[in-house]
Amino acid sequence: MVQFIKASNSYDFNFATASYAYMNKYPNPFAKHVQSSDTLEQYVDDSGMLRTTKLVVKRGSLPLFIQPFLGSSLDSWILEKSVIDPRSGIMSAYCSNVDHRKFIKVEEYLHYTSEGTRTHIESKVKLSSNFAGMKERIELWGHRRFQKNMSQSQEGLKYVMNKFKQRMRQETWKI
Repeated sequence: MVQFIKASNSYDFNFATASYAYMNKYPNPFAKHVQSSDTLEQYVDDSGMLRTTKLVVKRGSLPLFIQPFLGSSLDSWILEKSVIDPRSGIMSAYCSNVDHRKFIKVEEYLHYTSEGTRTHIESKVKLSSNFAGMKERIELWGHRRFQKNMSQSQEGLKYVMNKFKQRMRQETWKI
């Protein structure tokens, strides 16, 4: 049975700060599992939108029931595609693993919207497995794991936004 997760969160940071934090979220102390993050493509299109494609490598431990097949930990390659519309204060992103899709395929859709001095984030996640005989067990494990990791992700984003805000204050005082 395919698993779905929906979550929303609001931050006391404007859209410019929140979208900056998303684009620069690694490294941060809440994402120690992230091995690397590389920008593959980034450009402003004809309509003024910033389009970015990144490749992120994450390392995670695996549950005991799957270790005989895949080992105790696994590196996973994640493709992140984002579009930022600075005029309307909207950012959309799609993230999905490009490997180990038979074991588990994770697709995350993010939608950031400006609410004045605040930013609202909607997240929708779809987890599915095609691993014969263990499909439901893997999907349930993935669901629990992703929900736990969402709070870490939110803390990491908040951390980056606070660091950016601090840096901007320091730069303002230098002028």
